[in-house]
Amino acid sequence: MKRRYHIYLISFAAFFISGTFVLLSAQKSAQDTAILKVNKEYDKRTVVRKSTIPNAGNGLFAAVRIKKGEVIGELGGRLVSDNDPARSNHYIAAIPQCAWEKTHPYKYIDSKDHGAHVSRINFAPSEINGIETDFQNATIKQLCQHPYFLFVALKDIEPGAEIWSSYGPNYEYDEFMSAPEVRHFFCSLLKMDSGEKFTYLY
Repeated sequence: MKRRYHIYLISFAAFFISGTFVLLSAQKSAQDTAILKVNKEYDKRTVVRKSTIPNAGNGLFAAVRIKKGEVIGELGGRLVSDNDPARSNHYIAAIPQCAWEKTHPYKYIDSKDHGAHVSRINFAPSEINGIETDFQNATIKQLCQHPYFLFVALKDIEPGAEIWSSYGPNYEYDEFMSAPEVRHFFCSLLKMDSGEKFTYLY
C-alpha cells in the first residue's frame, strides 16, 4: 500500500478527564478498548478529502466559514498504554505526565480511527528559508478541563480552504518535508525556487 502522510500527533500534550472514555463492545483481544469521547458536532463544520499537498493523503477542509478563535474540533481516540503496539503509528499523541493518575494505565491516545475530523489536519511549515509563510490557519489549544485538546482557528477560514497546523516541537518532520514534490508545493505557494537551499520551521 502506498504510504500516505496524514496529521501525525506523536508528542502533543493533551489533557484527558477521568471517566470520559467508553468501552467498545467490538473487541480484537480479550481487553476492552477505551475510547476518549469528543463532541462530534464539530465535524459538521469540516470535511475530510484528498489534501492539496502532494503525497499527504487526506486532509481537512472547512465546510463552513470558521472565524478566528473558533473551535474547529476536539481530538479523541483510543487510549493506549506503554505496551500497546499502536505506539509506533503516526497518530499517537502523548498524554502529559500530570494526567497519568487520571488515565492510568493509559499514557497515549491513538487518534487514527476515533480521532474525529481534526486528526486529518496536515502540517504546513511556519517559515521557509527564514520567510514567514502564514500557511497555518489552526493551532492546538490545551485546556485543564474537558475537552482538554482542541484545534482552534488562527484566522478566518473560508469554506473550501484546507486547514493546516503545526504538530509541535518534538515531531520528526524531515521525512515528509524532504520529499521534492512537497518542497516544491510549499515553495511555489511563496513563489520561491525549491531548488535553492531549503530550511523550514514547524
